[in-house]
Amino acid sequence: FIGSVSSFDNLRDNVVSEDRQKLLSMVSGMAFLLINVFLGLFGTFWFRTQQRVGEIAIRKVNGATAASVFRRLTSEGLLLLTIATPFAVACDWLITHYQLNQCVWGWDFFEPARFAVTVVITYLLMALMIVLGILFPARKAMKTEPAIALKDE
Repeated sequence: FIGSVSSFDNLRDNVVSEDRQKLLSMVSGMAFLLINVFLGLFGTFWFRTQQRVGEIAIRKVNGATAASVFRRLTSEGLLLLTIATPFAVACDWLITHYQLNQCVWGWDFFEPARFAVTVVITYLLMALMIVLGILFPARKAMKTEPAIALKDE
């Protein structure tokens, strides 16, 4: 019995180490998922914008400014995100409400305020990913001369 006695410092260090390991594991998983989602959205909207170089050239010939073309492309991307968000929120609400996901932090209750905050943060992160996925190819497409962009059409 006496040989198994540990100091409170050792016990506290073990608990803190376990919590730190859990947090590191969760942050690593979150970073992995964010990178995958970012690359997927970024690539999708990059490809989608690259396919519309001819359309951008026609808009430029008809007098559209670079800002108006960029606004149109980003508004279309954000409209797609806004249309998809209610369906994703409904699915996530059901998963969270019925506790079908693992409670990592030990919370055994559903909290609507926390849910709303995560929905808003997720929406803003995905909107940022979409804007970045459109920004770079759109800038490149807007710098291309319309005659060069339309020669393959």
